[in-house]
Amino acid sequence: MMDSAFDRYALFRQRCHAGEKVAGTFQKTPSRHVGEILAHSGLDFAVLDAEHAPFGIEAIDEVLAATHPRGFPVLVRVPELRTSLIGACLDAGASGIVIPHVMSAENAADAVAAARFSAGGRGLSPSGRAGDYGARTLADFMAASDEAVNVWCQIEDVEGVANIDSICRVPGVDALFVGRADLMRSLGASTIDDAAVEDAVSGIAAAGTAAGMRLAIHIGRVAEAERFAKLGFTIFICGSDQSLLGKGASDIRQGIDPLK
Repeated sequence: MMDSAFDRYALFRQRCHAGEKVAGTFQKTPSRHVGEILAHSGLDFAVLDAEHAPFGIEAIDEVLAATHPRGFPVLVRVPELRTSLIGACLDAGASGIVIPHVMSAENAADAVAAARFSAGGRGLSPSGRAGDYGARTLADFMAASDEAVNVWCQIEDVEGVANIDSICRVPGVDALFVGRADLMRSLGASTIDDAAVEDAVSGIAAAGTAAGMRLAIHIGRVAEAERFAKLGFTIFICGSDQSLLGKGASDIRQGIDPLK
């Protein structure tokens, strides 16, 4: 029987590294109740979207207070590569971080350093939730956290695409997370299905696969997963709590319409 959330987080990281297909969603609503629902849903993980939704550290802490005791892997997409915020999220019980706009190997190395004690950048205190409020020894806390924490680097700019081979060589990066919307903007394309975006995605996938890197992507519908799986993607973030709620409500309305 597993004795801590770290055990479950480490297992999730191992599953990702092994190339298992895992499915999650974005949580954009700062509510512990939404986090609890997702933890009970059967999904493999969730990502709190602190880049594009109103998640300050207090809201992040509130959600993690509900999900961490269940050992449900919740990563935080931080708004920027800021060591202090990354450390605070992990101390609060996040199972990993997603770094937006990684454009260089230096960015990737800074992300790893901010998330892992062994990489030398993360501040050390076991006094928070992740350290069982001081119940863990320093050595145990450092070892357990470094084994469990996921670091996903989001590739969503032309600079990141150009530097993809060097980014893939950075030790400690667990996955490349392709951001098609920002790639579209960066490439000057008009849709995420534009040929230029698809070429960039294929190039990232090929480089990541060659380097033994795991690949993650956001999809709007589960049906999209198959074509990306053929490119080597194994980590799928499908929709968000908002889109799931909106779709469910719309389906109810459409289901009642024929009764008129």
